[in-house]
Amino acid sequence: MNIRMLPPTDVRYQSRTFCGRIYTGAPGVAIDVVDFDAAELSANGWVWIAPSGPTSSRPAGALGPYPAAPGVHFFDTTLNALIVFDGATWRNPATGTAV
Repeated sequence: MNIRMLPPTDVRYQSRTFCGRIYTGAPGVAIDVVDFDAAELSANGWVWIAPSGPTSSRPAGALGPYPAAPGVHFFDTTLNALIVFDGATWRNPATGTAV
């Protein structure tokens, strides 16, 4: 699973390297990072948005590191949209429409 993140505005922290993976971003441009690097980036000023991936990777069960529980957010890269789970259906949080 990837995590969608926003890089910090401080240029000193916009480029980070972890275990050979290089992350470089610009303020206001979100990027997807592997989930096990998200905590390190967050500690360096990056902002965690939500787990991300294609529609087929949406969390589906109650177990696992990213369960499908009411209120869980997911950035669907197929739809290019942030969505939220209401306990039964994934929805567009701005309109309430099922997606």
